[in-house]
Amino acid sequence: MDATRAAIEGFGRVNAIIGRVGVVAGAGLIALMTVVVVVGVFFRYVLNNSISWVEDVSLIMMVSTAFLVAPFAYRTGANVAIEMLTAQLPQLALRVLRIAINVMVLWILYRHFFESLLLVERGWAIRVNTVPVAWAWPYMVVPVAFVGMALIGFELILRDLWALMARSPALDLPHHAPQEPE
Repeated sequence: MDATRAAIEGFGRVNAIIGRVGVVAGAGLIALMTVVVVVGVFFRYVLNNSISWVEDVSLIMMVSTAFLVAPFAYRTGANVAIEMLTAQLPQLALRVLRIAINVMVLWILYRHFFESLLLVERGWAIRVNTVPVAWAWPYMVVPVAFVGMALIGFELILRDLWALMARSPALDLPHHAPQEPE
């Protein structure tokens, strides 16, 4: 049981690094996008000379940020959740429900991962309107995010399975820890 626990904790450390890298990259893209938009506004309204590529580049950075941060949001529970029902469930039922939901998430990621590879493949034939870049480059963030989210889905399932078998919440992430009744 100790080897399994150590493996899950190691897997969690890898996933935490993946999440942090995504957040740092996303923050960098938001900062860069802010600079690009401010420069674009300055050129358009102060110099009366609009920069044509600002909108396309900003859109690419905004969408890429969402995909880069998605694994972190999934792992930390920063996604939208309705907890009214789950707060009333006993821990055993809650864990089984979380496992079922994470299995469905993995199935959705699996299905859409191959679609995202096709999206990248088709993107090589399409150019961004105002920048001499193939759309495949920005599209590559999608399969990367799906792989990151799949790794996190596996980790969350393993943590809940371990807790069910060991009858211990020791491997719960802080946002998944059992709440004391108020």
